Amino acid sequence: MSRSRFRSDTLNNLNDRGFLYQITDAESLDNLVCSSAHEIVFYIGCDPTAPSLHVGHLLWIKLVNELQKSGLKPIIVIGGATGKIGDPTWKDQQRAMLELEVIKSNISAVVSKLHTLLKFGDTGNAAILLNNDDWISKLNYMDFLREYGPSFSVNKMLALDSISARLERQQHLSFLEFSYMLIQAYDFLYLFENYGCKVQLGGADQWANMIFGVDLIRKRTGKLAYGVSTPLLTNSHGLKMGKTESGAVWLDENLTSVFEFWQYWRNVDDADVPKFLKLFSDMSLDEINEYEGLIGTAAINDMKILLADSVTSFVHPTADLQSIKATASSLFRDGCSDCTQMIDTFVFKRDTKICNVLHETKLAASLTAAKRLIDGRGVRVDGAVIEDYETSITDDCIISVGRKKFTKISVVDS
Repeated sequence: MSRSRFRSDTLNNLNDRGFLYQITDAESLDNLVCSSAHEIVFYIGCDPTAPSLHVGHLLWIKLVNELQKSGLKPIIVIGGATGKIGDPTWKDQQRAMLELEVIKSNISAVVSKLHTLLKFGDTGNAAILLNNDDWISKLNYMDFLREYGPSFSVNKMLALDSISARLERQQHLSFLEFSYMLIQAYDFLYLFENYGCKVQLGGADQWANMIFGVDLIRKRTGKLAYGVSTPLLTNSHGLKMGKTESGAVWLDENLTSVFEFWQYWRNVDDADVPKFLKLFSDMSLDEINEYEGLIGTAAINDMKILLADSVTSFVHPTADLQSIKATASSLFRDGCSDCTQMIDTFVFKRDTKICNVLHETKLAASLTAAKRLIDGRGVRVDGAVIEDYETSITDDCIISVGRKKFTKISVVDS
């Protein structure tokens, strides 16, 4: 959004930190927040499409935290119903249909992580956790069509960029994907009527779906509701955040190790540091703005570490940051300034052959591959190049393959 000022300190802070992208009726919402922030209930939905939340989810999670600090009450809706369908995307194919057991497993994993990131409870403005399958599954299909079908314009749906682009390319677009918009709009109406929820949050890619919900509430009740979108999380080059050479950056430490997660933020571009500090740290805006002058200087590295510490301690509250930074410092001395893959610590018996270690830690696909790496001088132990297949591991160490794959080895006698 532009830097025009709101009357509400809450919205001004969110806007200045970069959380806000679009609001359906900004002036009206501003007045509402000014007059009754502690009475406002808002919601955001999260479909269980993967076994973990990822970096892209952090933006709305931090936004929910900020709104809670201002007294607003959040509802987090897990898309047990919408996750069975999937919304239309820019891709040529519809989202893969997940098995019901996979959806159930994903929900369990996502909910478990959310409980470490957000404040849930039954009192005050603690967050409420709901599953939209609890009310969507009870709908009668014909009754739903008769009751709500007339409120939706197919013309508007066809005009959506994500849909029109697919149609122009003559790519298959299923009725299921159209149904997603109706269900999400009904979610908003259901929460409006049953929980007094007046605001829906969502990413910029959900803007059209939010508008359908706002319109449905207006048509059915004659009352105002609001949609608020966040920008997509991108870096200074316009690329979507959360991807590395080895895949997505997950919030589950079993999928992305805590070290890898910390290192991901430690290695962001200099130009992105102030932006991400505004979004993901509790530093004041004045303090962050002072650091913008450090871009391009060696001092920006201290800010990158502060950023990595802040995000990592939020996502992984029990993380040993001192140990992580000590390991990172050791790797840096060994020639890795941008380590992006850190495998967790492995335990081996003393005098295990290096080729076996490489194979069993998956740093090499096979014993033969391990020997090829050694022949190519691509294997180091604590920074020293290994040249002999018969080398044994005798002490705790860090093994590196190339410049981006590292693992810690702990040695035991039996």
